[in-house]
Amino acid sequence: MTYLEIKDNVRASVVCKSWYEAAVSVRVIDQSPWLMCFPQTKNTYEFYDPSNGKKYARELPKSLVGSIVRYSKDGWVLMSKEDSSDFVLFNPFSIDLVVLPDLQLWNYYQLVGFSCAPISSQCVVFTIKDYDPGHVTIRTWSPGQTMWTSMQVESQFLDVENNKVVFSNGLFYCLNRTNCLAVFDPSLRTWNVLDVLPPRCPDEESWNGVRFMVGYKGDIFVICTYENKDPLVFQLDLARGTWEKNDTLGSLTIFVSSMSCESRTYVNKGMLRNSVYFPKLSHGEKRCVAYSVHERRYHPREHNLDWGNQLSSNDFWIEPPKNVFELI
Repeated sequence: MTYLEIKDNVRASVVCKSWYEAAVSVRVIDQSPWLMCFPQTKNTYEFYDPSNGKKYARELPKSLVGSIVRYSKDGWVLMSKEDSSDFVLFNPFSIDLVVLPDLQLWNYYQLVGFSCAPISSQCVVFTIKDYDPGHVTIRTWSPGQTMWTSMQVESQFLDVENNKVVFSNGLFYCLNRTNCLAVFDPSLRTWNVLDVLPPRCPDEESWNGVRFMVGYKGDIFVICTYENKDPLVFQLDLARGTWEKNDTLGSLTIFVSSMSCESRTYVNKGMLRNSVYFPKLSHGEKRCVAYSVHERRYHPREHNLDWGNQLSSNDFWIEPPKNVFELI
């Protein structure tokens, strides 16, 4: 059983009692991400643990008061002041700060993300902007560098807003508003717009809703939500150059938000699997809104999700460290 992927472990566990006991004994439960929130009237931030409904509050460092979260990954957040490109990497659990060099942008960037925690030498912070039609400027920074590295490429790709980025397989996958896909390879410093057909929806206007992109072990997923209809899940098939519609996530659970998306294979008992969790609390702030792909319904049924608010929401998912309770 120790050699099985989690989905095969779960399948094997239903064979008989002895197989069940063996499978459960070696099954590793993924810790679910936490929801991080910023109360509007306080210089504090809160964590919400969806596995038990508990909240934990912390005070925001004075230097970060008024800053906005731009991206989150591996328990760190990339922040800057409004209408500013002076970035800071902040660990809200350990309170560690990494101040990045001045980006020196004369105008606002359109897409930003990073590959992993800045405690790793492999960390790459990535920004992209189109200064003139037909060209985009890519800037990157890694720990130890005193300035950003810049390159310009011919490309007509970015939209004014709602561009998405995910780091997977050593690449930054970028999705624009019209669902065109491009990749940036930070090791080779190459930019390519892929020949991939956009996901097909029942109604083309449906893509005026909110889209989320997430990676899991090399696979790339897009979740599209719109109006009062059920979310659609698509998985990238690079070999065919298409986005394939998925009717199931198997044992996967996906947590989506505008600043970050997380994926887990076997979440805590009591949480939904084969589901998508949203950064929205209900039932007296004790439960997150989730959509069960298997049941094809929301939990709770009366969720009151406002997709416009979700797009602009400052609440996002973040990966807590293993020793989180020692830090908070």
